[in-house]
Amino acid sequence: MEQIVLNLQKPYALQMQKLMKVFGDNLFANTFFDYHLRRLKREIAKMQNELNKFEEKYQISSAEFYEKLENGEFGDEQDFVQWSGIYELQLDSKEQLAKLI
Repeated sequence: MEQIVLNLQKPYALQMQKLMKVFGDNLFANTFFDYHLRRLKREIAKMQNELNKFEEKYQISSAEFYEKLENGEFGDEQDFVQWSGIYELQLDSKEQLAKLI
């Protein structure tokens, strides 16, 4: 069995100890891991809903839009800034998810 050591401030350490007493070591780790997997999947899905709105409005995929934006083919209108930001966040979230699964 591997051991992980966390250096936490006292209030957080006490909370962590309570959680581990309730869930046990293995169940706590599994619950923590599953929670973050579900959170990332929810975030990715929410971002995809937002991206779909831009894709429908401008009739272009987010990946194609982002490539053209990077090549200077789109300006700095608010829609484009917001669209690119959501797309970048989604890419980051997908990367984090891939590392977990």
